[in-house]
Amino acid sequence: MDSYAPPDTPLDALHFDHEILLVNKPSGLLSVPGKGAHLADCLVARVQAAFPEALLVHRLDRDTSGVMVFALTRHAQRHLGLQFEKRQVKKVYIARVYGEVAERQGRVDLPLIVD
Repeated sequence: MDSYAPPDTPLDALHFDHEILLVNKPSGLLSVPGKGAHLADCLVARVQAAFPEALLVHRLDRDTSGVMVFALTRHAQRHLGLQFEKRQVKKVYIARVYGEVAERQGRVDLPLIVD
C-alpha cells in the first residue's frame, strides 16, 4: 500500500437508532485497520470511539466514499450481514464529475473492474 494520509474530517453520522448506525465514509479513509500501526486510523476505529457498541456490517474500498452501515446489536449485525451476503441490498453509485458534462443524467450499466 502506498503512503496513507487519511482525511482529518469529523465523523459524519447520518442516522442512528437502537439497532443501526449509518455513517458517511470519506474517500481516502480505510474502512478497517490495515496491517501495521500506521494503518490503524480507519472508519471502524473512529465509529467505535463514538459508538463503542458499533459492529461492522460491510466495507468500502479506501478510495471510495459513501454510506456505511453499522449494527448496534448482534441481532442487527446478523440480519444486515445476511442481506449483504445474499445481495439483497440495493446499491446506488453516484459519480462526482468535474468540468463540463453535456448530458444532465445518464447510466453506466457495466460491472465494476477489480483493481
